[in-house]
Order: sequence, then structure tokens, then C-alpha cells
Amino acid sequence: MGNDGTTEHACPSLIRKKGDSRGMKKTLVLVVDRDDDFGVKGKVNTPVIGVQNCLDAATAFGIADPEDSDLNALYAAVSVCLELQEDGHEADVALICGDEKVGHRSDLALVSQLEEVLDLVEPDSVVLVGDGAEDEYIYPIISSRARVDSVRKVYVKQSPGLEGSFYILTKMLSDPGKRKRFLAPLGFIIVLLSMFFIVPSLIVYSTDHNINTLLGMSGSIAVLFIGLVLMLYGYNIGDRYYEFRRNLISQLSEGTTRIIFLCIAFSVVAICLVWNYMELGRVYVDSWYSWIVQYMASMVWPVVIAIMVYATGMIIQDYQQDHMIKLEFIFGCLGLVSLGLVALGLLDAVMYFIDGGMGAEVAVGEIVAGIVISIFNNFAKNRIRNLREEAMADEMV
Repeated sequence: MGNDGTTEHACPSLIRKKGDSRGMKKTLVLVVDRDDDFGVKGKVNTPVIGVQNCLDAATAFGIADPEDSDLNALYAAVSVCLELQEDGHEADVALICGDEKVGHRSDLALVSQLEEVLDLVEPDSVVLVGDGAEDEYIYPIISSRARVDSVRKVYVKQSPGLEGSFYILTKMLSDPGKRKRFLAPLGFIIVLLSMFFIVPSLIVYSTDHNINTLLGMSGSIAVLFIGLVLMLYGYNIGDRYYEFRRNLISQLSEGTTRIIFLCIAFSVVAICLVWNYMELGRVYVDSWYSWIVQYMASMVWPVVIAIMVYATGMIIQDYQQDHMIKLEFIFGCLGLVSLGLVALGLLDAVMYFIDGGMGAEVAVGEIVAGIVISIFNNFAKNRIRNLREEAMADEMV
């Protein structure tokens, strides 16, 4: 921050003087990066104003990720700015970024940076440059604050052919956000479809005990395995596991409250595993897969309770450190209850079709109750989140 109140990245020569008598209109070529790839990958502090500053930002980002399309968008904006200057127009270029968590938070960050750029550059019109449809969500916000003369979308040229397409797809799926958005739902759908073939085959095998029925399930089981792999990869389970293990080792060395509740949670699961096994061993079951389904159903609530015990430890530890309770933990516990009801309902439905266990109305009631709780939980969570973001927006204004 300079003595005159302007930021360090603003060049005095790039800002139009109030008393300029030439009356020449000034154009701002604006690059919008809604998910803040420049900040996350290239460690670029935004907003960035000026041709040379934008080229420096492009260099830093290009070293971190030379294949990202945002890099081409920034170079295209610099090219447009230089073309306007060569044609005799007064033009400048700027880069604004949002937040890695795309949504209201990123839009608020973009609005703040946009107003800062408009105050410094004072353009008469704006030319927007972006690399995809996601950035266009911010365009109405920009047009409400400045006159937009043109919108340019940059497409990256790629080599044709199957090999090039496969390479592009591989690079796209290396992004954790895109994996969670596309692969995880696809994996869930594949798992669900495979279960429609596996469950009837199990029911048929329970009546005829023909080994060929099980052999005919091999294709469905392979599809189920593919769906599970896609779900695990989409939700980045591997990295989450290593992060959990690292945090666990750190907390064990510190002896935090969370570790105590984690030990209690593991004890609950271990005791219920042994107890339910012994109880089911005393009950006559027609087939081994019927026994497995009953055993899984008996473990649904112990697992849910164990996770909630661990979440309670997290709530207590956070309150000890920050003297506040995060509502995310409470919503997470409600989500676990809804998930437990749905899982128990599905298992009861399978038991009903196998050996006529609990009535079908019980299974349907459990599933419906889980869905209702999940809908209420998501509605309340989104409502509170919107209220927080509106409060943040009011503070910024």
C-alpha cells in the first residue's frame, strides 16, 4: 500500500488522470478466473493490473501448470490489450480471481477485486476474456458495474486423434474437483445398476442353489468393482486416508481429546462386531448370504454411533481451542443418521426378498425417513450458509 492509498501493483502511468482533456475512452481487458487457479497453483496475488504485471503472473502460473487453459486466457487478454493500443486506443489489462471453493465465496472475492480494479483503472468499457462457461456466471455481476463491450472465450487448440483426446481426458481427471464432480456420481450409478443384477441372482440362488447362478454373476460383480473404484478415485479416498493417518499420528503425539473419543469409537465397533457375531451364531440362518446381510444390518447403528462419538470428540476439542461449536459437525451427524436409516432399509429390503424377514413397509419406512432427514439437513445447512454469506457481503459493502 502506497502513501496515496493505492496498492503496490497499480502503475501510476496506467491510471487515467482526472483532468485528462483528450477525452479518449479507456478500455479494460479483464480476465476472470473464478476458481483461483492462479492463486492456488501459481501463488499469484490478485488483482493484477498492467501488461507487464500480467505477463509476470502468466510466467509464474505457467511454470506451475503450463497446460491449464487459464494461462491461454491471460495471454489472449494481453494480446487483445496490445492490439487495442496499436490501433491507437487507450487500453489496459487486469486479472481478477475468485476462490478455490467455487460459489458465493468466490463471487464475493471477484466483486471485491473488480471494484478495486475499476477504482484504479477507471475504464469506460470492459472486454471480458475467459476460458470456459464457469467464468460466465460472474459476467452479469461485472456488467452491472461496468459497460461490457465484448466477451471473448478462449479455446485451447489440441492435436486430433484418439491419443490426444485420451491425454486431455487424463489431465482433466487429475483435478480433484473434476473427479468428484464427474467420476463419483458415475461410479455410484454403476454400483446401483450392478446391484439390480446381483440381488436378483442371489435371490434365485437361494431357491435353486445352482452354482451356475453364482457364476453368471461374474460380469455384474466386475461392473460393481469398476463402480467402486470410480467412487473411491472420485472422492480421493487414497489421499484422504494418508491425510487421516498423518493427523492421527500428530494427535497421538499430542494426546488430544479427539484421540480419546476415537479410541472409544473403535471400542464400540470392536465390541459390537464380537457381540453381534456371537448373537447371530445362536440363531439358525438358512444360508450364508442371509447371515451376512443380517450381520451387516446389525452393524449399521454401531458404526453410525461410533462415528458420532468421534465427531463429539472433534466438537469438544474445537470448543476447547476456539470456544465455538461448528455447525458442520451437527449437520454431519444428522447426515449420518439419514445414511444409516437408508442403509438399514436397503438391507431389510434384501432380507425381505431372501427369506421374508421384516415387512416391506418397515424397509420402505426406514428409507423414506432417511431421505426426509437428509432433505431437511441439506436445506438447513444451505440456509445457514446463505445467511453467513449474505452477512459477509453486507460487511464488505
